Amino acid sequence: MNPMLEFARKKFSGKKVLAVLSSKGGVGKSTLASLLALSLSEMGSVALLDLDIYGNSVTKLFGMQNKLHKVSKEGIEPFKLKKLSIFSINGLIGDRYLILPGSQERSVVESFMALSNVEEDTVIIDMPPGMGEELLTLTRIVKPEAIVVTLASKLSIDVVRKMLEYLKESSIRTRYFIVNMAYILSGDRKIYPFGSVEEAENLSKLYNLKLKVLPMDPEISKFIGQLQYYDGILKKEIKELECLFSDLKK
Repeated sequence: MNPMLEFARKKFSGKKVLAVLSSKGGVGKSTLASLLALSLSEMGSVALLDLDIYGNSVTKLFGMQNKLHKVSKEGIEPFKLKKLSIFSINGLIGDRYLILPGSQERSVVESFMALSNVEEDTVIIDMPPGMGEELLTLTRIVKPEAIVVTLASKLSIDVVRKMLEYLKESSIRTRYFIVNMAYILSGDRKIYPFGSVEEAENLSKLYNLKLKVLPMDPEISKFIGQLQYYDGILKKEIKELECLFSDLKK
């Protein structure tokens, strides 16, 4: 028997857990997860967990990378932004690098989820890129629903295809397939820097997925460290996704 695993399972039992995933790095998962969590928190309380052990970006997006989580008798206490609770391993080790043997990744994820004082019924999880131990451990704790993120490039599509196969074989529901940073608006024109989204459209049809194509917003770089104040085009597009997740609040 694994006490931490059982404790984590009990803690997340009955919660709506939405994992933002990609088997390709650099596709903007952390930004999308954070914007979605912010948007949903306008309707009710939401928790955002950063499970990227090595590249935890969420606290950096909100300017919290130099803060440490407080620990109470209930466990690891979140950073709070109104109705949004943020948990990150970065909030335990500070803004330092972390190197772990692969065998320890499982216990870190189990302990972090078991000991975090997550009171919210809706949980957004920012996952690391790839299909490694963090993903396997998450699915041992709870059966999440997925948002899979890709770029429009052929390389990204080919890599992400394998994740979609895994999710289907594992009976993990994919709520949305997102092509991020797909185009730049230039007046009334859309410029596609990574190429056509046709392959992503074909893949969404193959796996019977809802597809969302998101723009690139160069202005968002000005809000790294203060993402809660961003009010650009991506926020408006995420609002459209929020409507599709209204059942997460039930």
